[in-house]
Amino acid sequence: MPRVLVTGAERGLGLALARAFTDGGWSVAALCREISPEIEALAPEFLFDGIDVSNAAHVRRAAAEMGDAALDALINNAGVMVEDDIDGIDIAAVRRQFEVNALGPLNVVLAFRGRLTRGAKVVQITSRLGSIGDNESGGDYGYRMSKAAQNMLTANLALDLGRDGMVAAAVHPGIVATGMTEGRGTPADEVARDIFALTVRLGAGDAGRFLDRHGAPIPW
Repeated sequence: MPRVLVTGAERGLGLALARAFTDGGWSVAALCREISPEIEALAPEFLFDGIDVSNAAHVRRAAAEMGDAALDALINNAGVMVEDDIDGIDIAAVRRQFEVNALGPLNVVLAFRGRLTRGAKVVQITSRLGSIGDNESGGDYGYRMSKAAQNMLTANLALDLGRDGMVAAAVHPGIVATGMTEGRGTPADEVARDIFALTVRLGAGDAGRFLDRHGAPIPW
């Protein structure tokens, strides 16, 4: 049975992704900042509590507790968004978004890299707001900057992990109806099913690409 690691799996899109992979016949390792009743009810194979992905020690602890369990996919979903504009930028909030959205995925990949199988998929849940070529509205400085940094991380990982037969790609889920969006957008379960299907079909030709959840390209 294939196995996937999902970060931020306690609620929202992360929980929906854990559910979609479970329904698809995969074992799930769930990294949670705080375990929720919903993720507990899903009964993932591995369930980790108190994991802040921006804390490398937290992530390494979870990796060590998994023993020799291999991973066929890694979904870097955990993220944070603080809305701002040029008249209301909080540098501390910008820094926090970098720590979670850009450094967090790096921490996770570094900690779990040795468990990724040949052909494993590394999916970075990013955002169209991190696209430089697609930015026509401005604003959201911290979030846009941190997601652009995450996108560069994905491009680097595609090259380095690709040498070991792995595929790393950036995926924009669209606006998902979660607490972050106050319920606006596409239902999380629908988005998660699309991302599950995309993850399964990702191949070497998709390495280093920036895609929407259906597989259509997005400008960097």
